[in-house]
Amino acid sequence: MTDDARPTAPPDTNPITAGEWTDRLFDRRDSPGAYDGQTGTAFDRWQTENRERLRSTLGFDVIERDGRCDLDPELVATADADGHERQTWTVRTEPGLRVPFYLLVPDEGEPPYPTVLTLHGHTPAGKDLTAGLVTGEERERTIDSEERDMARQAVDRGYAALAPDMRGFGDLTPPEDPRAGGTCRTLQVHAQLFGRPPAGDRTWAALRVAAFARDHADLDTDPLAVTGHSGGGAVALFAAALDTELSPAVVSSYFCAFEESIAAVDHCTCNYVPGLLESGESWDLAGLIAPRPIRVLAGRDDDIFPLAGVRRAFENLQPIYEAAGAPDACDLVVGEGGHRYFADAAWSFVDDHLTFRSAR
Repeated sequence: MTDDARPTAPPDTNPITAGEWTDRLFDRRDSPGAYDGQTGTAFDRWQTENRERLRSTLGFDVIERDGRCDLDPELVATADADGHERQTWTVRTEPGLRVPFYLLVPDEGEPPYPTVLTLHGHTPAGKDLTAGLVTGEERERTIDSEERDMARQAVDRGYAALAPDMRGFGDLTPPEDPRAGGTCRTLQVHAQLFGRPPAGDRTWAALRVAAFARDHADLDTDPLAVTGHSGGGAVALFAAALDTELSPAVVSSYFCAFEESIAAVDHCTCNYVPGLLESGESWDLAGLIAPRPIRVLAGRDDDIFPLAGVRRAFENLQPIYEAAGAPDACDLVVGEGGHRYFADAAWSFVDDHLTFRSAR
């Protein structure tokens, strides 16, 4: 190679690191959905327009274009459990797909039962974890320590509980990939080709299960509470933002400034919804729930949704709730520990905001 053919060094300003580029994008971000101090009718219009924006970002338009379908609920099995009946159902959420879920119904009390939609995060067990069915070392970690058996907790308190499998987990793990819980990347990169990310698929399915509940005579869904942990917390947040009849919402180990969580810490690819920041930061999305009550649960030592980012997000959420006339309806509880669920804090909030009071 002659001297004239040698490659020249890049300019001093290039290349920049991926982190520096992301910081630049955040600094220059101008999200059309960001809350900007609106009040009154302008506030209502902001919520309406941003719900539609979020709905499109999650791929609902694409899903609907494939064709809406009847739920066609099917009761697959029933089992007596400790203090409740566990029913296994499936519903058709879109053409060619049925989503399985448990409906846990307490032995005590009379229908219609106050009802909670419970949404699991990343776990090979899927709905089995939510219903408290995992065993051995997995149970010691996820239930005894992390309290992630949300549906079982709900039914023990006298609620009926819905516990669907999220796409990619439990019975919805693709059969060609035996790595239960390891399929999010495949789902994500393929779904992006069609404009419907897994987070959107999961939210759509959760709302279809909510529709099933509203058609079920034994369930009191006025209102229907929702809670989720981690990836399920994301789905709970999105679902409550879009469905104005979901209330209250308890979001565990997810609500955090995106800039300080999924943009700063490596997360599963399913967290990265293309175009999500067009609807704003995490507090702008949670602001779509106002004035309905929301409680945010965070672990003091959660290293993937850092507490500083949680506090920043919550501080920005409070003015939105004030504009909605409900400054006391948003709440943050910081528990001791890491990335986990905090059962006592969750259910005390649900108890306070449903007309029903649990027996425990």
